[in-house]
Amino acid sequence: MIAMHPPGARGSDDVNLDLLQRIADDWTPKGPTLRDPVWMTSFRIHNRGAAHYRKGPFFLAGDAAHIHSPAGGQGMNTGIQDALNLGWKLAHVCRGAAPEELLETYEAERAPIGHGVRRLTDRAFTVGTSSHPVLRLARTRLAPHMAPLLLRATGARARLFRTVSELGIHYRHGPASVTGPRRPRQGPRAGDRLPDTPAGLQRRAAGPDYHLLLTGPGRAWPEDPPLDGRGDLVRVHRLGAQSPWPGIAHALVRPDGYVGYLARGTDLTGLRTYLDHWLPAPWTEGRRRSSEGISRGT
Repeated sequence: MIAMHPPGARGSDDVNLDLLQRIADDWTPKGPTLRDPVWMTSFRIHNRGAAHYRKGPFFLAGDAAHIHSPAGGQGMNTGIQDALNLGWKLAHVCRGAAPEELLETYEAERAPIGHGVRRLTDRAFTVGTSSHPVLRLARTRLAPHMAPLLLRATGARARLFRTVSELGIHYRHGPASVTGPRRPRQGPRAGDRLPDTPAGLQRRAAGPDYHLLLTGPGRAWPEDPPLDGRGDLVRVHRLGAQSPWPGIAHALVRPDGYVGYLARGTDLTGLRTYLDHWLPAPWTEGRRRSSEGISRGT
């Protein structure tokens, strides 16, 4: 339960069950009885965001990078996604498997998401609490009748779910999202979250590695795709017809479940260029020992 302090109350006043019960009695039609509160607090709404998510070796994520209204319950998901986006990139760079340039993509990808969440929650909170007569009329009279009608539409319901769940977030314009010379006409694009399939595609492509997805007839692909010594960091999956992309295509899925590279056909030249940039050198046992020694020294 979230409520504004009633007129005359001070923001510093203690929140207690009697106060919340009075508010519930005033604003709900059947007067529910509140009991057994687990946590009660008084808080102020802030809408602030960091100018940058990285300064040298320091990174900001979660509430340290963006703080906003709790409307829609967006804060936790956004913070977890910040941490996941940054975590795998730090791991690859610290292991010596990726250039430090990869760390620059963290702010490029996540800062626009943080700005969007702040804007969305601010608007939602304003609509939900404003005392403006027009907004109050829309909130108390129109919304209860219009919302059920709008949510009957499958498209509107799906769009609302993708927005609130944050499953529709994409990095299409990020520097680490690249489309080859021929893009599949259907299916997710480079920078999109990998969707699931009845065969459990997300489960197959989970884990800390990159995943190369090859679609279409098995005979279209070589038995061992040329990964130039990156076999320890790139896992190959032959999807056949169980694929989000029709026809013959190949996609490289990042450790956070987003499509990094995508192209139609069997020409892997663009993929190799992408790997040379973001996984620039073969992952050999010698490099593994070297990076482990650096980690221990640090």
